[in-house]
Amino acid sequence: MRLCKNALLLLIAVNISVVVFGQTDKVQGTLSTVDTAELTILNIYPESFPNVSVVFKAERRNGEPVWNLTKEKMKVMENSQNCDVISIEQISRNRPINLGIVIDHSGSMTQDAAQLFDKNGNPLFSYDGYNRPIFPEGYIPPIDKAKAAVENFVTSFNSAKDFISVIGFSALVDKKLPLTQDITQIKSIVDSMKADYSTALYDGMIAGIEEIKKAEGIKVLVVLTDGQDNSSKSKLEDVVEQANRENIPVYIIGLGSVNIQSLQHIANSTKGQFYYTQSSASLDTVYAAISKRVQAFYELVYSSPNLLATDSSRQIELSFDIDSIYLFTHPETSNFPSALVELMEKKERDKQYLVKGEVFVLALLAAGTLLFYYQRKKRNESQPVIKKVYPNPTNGILNLNYESSTGQVQILNFSGQLLRTFEISGEEMQIDLTDLESGNYFALIQAVGQQSKTIEFIIQK
Repeated sequence: MRLCKNALLLLIAVNISVVVFGQTDKVQGTLSTVDTAELTILNIYPESFPNVSVVFKAERRNGEPVWNLTKEKMKVMENSQNCDVISIEQISRNRPINLGIVIDHSGSMTQDAAQLFDKNGNPLFSYDGYNRPIFPEGYIPPIDKAKAAVENFVTSFNSAKDFISVIGFSALVDKKLPLTQDITQIKSIVDSMKADYSTALYDGMIAGIEEIKKAEGIKVLVVLTDGQDNSSKSKLEDVVEQANRENIPVYIIGLGSVNIQSLQHIANSTKGQFYYTQSSASLDTVYAAISKRVQAFYELVYSSPNLLATDSSRQIELSFDIDSIYLFTHPETSNFPSALVELMEKKERDKQYLVKGEVFVLALLAAGTLLFYYQRKKRNESQPVIKKVYPNPTNGILNLNYESSTGQVQILNFSGQLLRTFEISGEEMQIDLTDLESGNYFALIQAVGQQSKTIEFIIQK
């Protein structure tokens, strides 16, 4: 009974089949009837491999979050095979969002062209005797509108769950508020910002990333700027590299005279979003749209049957069908991060160790009465000595070196299924298994006049 139970457990372990999901760039689906949706995979967390979690966001094209995704509505495929979803959670409803708000308060934040010129380009302002601008009646500087928009923005989050950091910059990063849930403190530092000097945009972004990178939960950077960087020590690619290293998407609002191409590049490269507006009057609307987008995060968990570290690139597809919204990701070949590959390598070694302990059980079952006959009749005879099996792992060509004997080599899979039989004689032979798939196998050596001998080996292509 013990023998059969162990073999059954091993067979069950070998035949479980679910998905591994790699990290991808933004992928989009197009709906031909009612609505469209976007899905962005932000990060993969392999700490509990073979259970793997993926953080992603799901939203309609109008920015509204897709909130009612369930296990039953999700479909995941790996290499065109259907896979089971273990769980899905709306993490931004239940886990903290760590929001880094970066505000440009350089001198140009006093000037709003939409309020200073009419539709024909004629100025609506004048100058005093000291060559200082006299703004038109009712003029509100962009910095004031930005402050009001940010203060409304922070109140759209759950102050009992979420945390907010604030960074202000002009020529230098001169305002820093670490992550907090104190709305009064947040509004106080925002209100304290005065528009002056030049623009250290990239340094401001780096400072914002530094404030939120060690937080637990979702991390998002939201940046407002109305000019082009002219004071930073950091470079554009420094921002992209650090944001991606910390898995922080960057949402950027460009107001007025900005380098649209550079800001778009940062947002796209970090899986964020770029917004552009000519008028500071639109800031409330833009911040409200960002609030919706950064609160549409999910965590999907599933498990992988493939523990071979060499298989670090796999093709995945994901789709959902809910409330007349259908998203289908185009197949992507996705590489696992190095942390996952290292974990897979460890699992692979552990699996090989387990197989070495259990494979003889399967060999006995596969051989059945034949093994029983040999154990009864030849119990006092020595086993054949295998001097060398190489290469192991093999790409399919396997060499066996053993003491002089005659008999058979049987190749079996982990289910005990007989795949190949080869006659042996002399002291060595080479067998071609290139038509078999990558995986773990064992050879059952049956030499005439001797007991059987099992050898475990791996095919890697």
